Amino acid sequence: MAQPKVVEVDYYQLVEQIKRASDASCLIERKDKERWKTYITEHNVRETSLEAFGKVKFMAGTPVLVAIDMGESFDGCYVFSKEDEAAMKWEAGG
Repeated sequence: MAQPKVVEVDYYQLVEQIKRASDASCLIERKDKERWKTYITEHNVRETSLEAFGKVKFMAGTPVLVAIDMGESFDGCYVFSKEDEAAMKWEAGG
């Protein structure tokens, strides 16, 4: 089985996808504890690892974790920083 990895993604594309997902009620935020736990469990996301990658990568801002679940290619779990205008995606090993 391949190892999971965290890859950089375009921050501005992610912001647009977050808006779309939010409008469609397909954005999952950590504050929605039940949906968040279900998503990270089903998709084998190592939440602590993803957050740690964000803390190391982002210098100016606090990492924010979100998941997009719209049934599209941009679906996944992301960490981003508004202040750094940077984002990364968790990709599970397959």
